[in-house]
Amino acid sequence: MEEIQKHLYVLILAGGGGTRLWPQSREASPKQFAKLFQSKSLFEITLERALKVTTPSRIIISTSERYLSLVRSLAQRVPAENIIAEPFRRDTALAIGVASVVALKKDPDAVIVNMASDHIISPLDTFVSQIKFAGKIAYQSNQFVTIGVKTEYPHTGLGHIKAHKPHPKIAGVLKGEKFVEKPPLPIAAKYTNSGQYFWNTNLYVFRAKLYIDLLDKYSPKISALLPKLLQDFGTDKEKQTLQLVFQMSPAIAVDYAITEHLRSFICIPAKFKWSDVGDWNVVWQHLEKDTVGNVIEGPHGKGQYIGINSKNNLLFLDKKIIATVGLSDMLIIDTPDALLICPKDEAQGVKQVVQALKDNNLTEYL
Repeated sequence: MEEIQKHLYVLILAGGGGTRLWPQSREASPKQFAKLFQSKSLFEITLERALKVTTPSRIIISTSERYLSLVRSLAQRVPAENIIAEPFRRDTALAIGVASVVALKKDPDAVIVNMASDHIISPLDTFVSQIKFAGKIAYQSNQFVTIGVKTEYPHTGLGHIKAHKPHPKIAGVLKGEKFVEKPPLPIAAKYTNSGQYFWNTNLYVFRAKLYIDLLDKYSPKISALLPKLLQDFGTDKEKQTLQLVFQMSPAIAVDYAITEHLRSFICIPAKFKWSDVGDWNVVWQHLEKDTVGNVIEGPHGKGQYIGINSKNNLLFLDKKIIATVGLSDMLIIDTPDALLICPKDEAQGVKQVVQALKDNNLTEYL
């Protein structure tokens, strides 16, 4: 076993929402727990991926208190003390900081692989190989490492990484120059055309101690109480201190708290296919289609569907029979209390539906 394998931890972030996958994704059970892919949730798929990288004892999961029992039921092999119940939503910078404390308490040389719970990645073997390589680099160099996906088109919903020069000391990697969070369309187009940028997948790999040091340098308000948490973790004061840490910390994403400040890091170009499951159109792209391009799925099986002259649709069915005539390139998402119908190319607009429900106090449908 390589030395790094003894110190490699995987952090699964599973506390966020997913408004663009409404009505299947709700506040009580957001998209990472919705069974979207052959009756498996994205969280379950991510956990399977993590188990190929390291052992259950070195998997850490950060989730909201309201999802704790669900996460424990889905991740029974992960030790209970490795599952962090966030008392308040404070975004990813703090979540990763607390996970770094948990890892450091177990291993001063811990290296963390940051994984979101809403990504689709293939092939798995290639991904695992690159993650372990990234872990080795992070362990040996004590530098911040990221895996970037080459830009395919101008994308305003993803952060970008500038990296095009070979690293002067480490073979097979690039010298990272800067992170840019979600650029506007003209700048995103410029980045894509330059060939010097990657999409930021948030696949960060770093020594846990380095992450705390970076918080101290760039976001000290987040790291202020982490030494006390490190002291109290595993004692009867842990829950009280964790509550205090989340209560006192600002809410900010790791992208703004740390990565946008970095001017020297390591970027590894991804050799695997990656997708952020950000809307229903992406779900359609990643599911098996019939001979005319329809995807017929659902949380309880494929449901009942009759399609006449209908093609390239996503039909996520519940219990009732759905029939379409002359329908193409549409989304039909059926649940017991809500039905969504919209063109696939308007899938990002589902977020506006969720906002309209909030504006009209229809909170029972959120």
